[in-house]
Amino acid sequence: MQIIGVKIENRTGEDSDFQAFDLSEVNYISVYRRTKNSELLPVYHTTHGGYAPLLTLKDISQALRKYGFDYIDKSTIVNRTRIKRTRTTDDGQYVTTFVDNSEIVVASRSRYR
Repeated sequence: MQIIGVKIENRTGEDSDFQAFDLSEVNYISVYRRTKNSELLPVYHTTHGGYAPLLTLKDISQALRKYGFDYIDKSTIVNRTRIKRTRTTDDGQYVTTFVDNSEIVVASRSRYR
């Protein structure tokens, strides 16, 4: 099973902050707290360092960009390769349709309208 994680230490803001690794590479899992009042996060410790799961849309978008994922609006990330079309409904909503015909309504300031 593959996991994509983000570095716990020495983040640079670059794509190298994200690493895909196999569950069999994990030596142990511990918890980490970014700040005194934040939630405890699991950390996967591998030979290459400690990685937390992707929790923010910003991290998810950056980590998955090379696989075709990108923000469609401020609260949604889509797989660009699976977009079939975008359209405006009669009532002015912007709708993105995917190759499986599922649809989402996106913000009026969407990149893909």
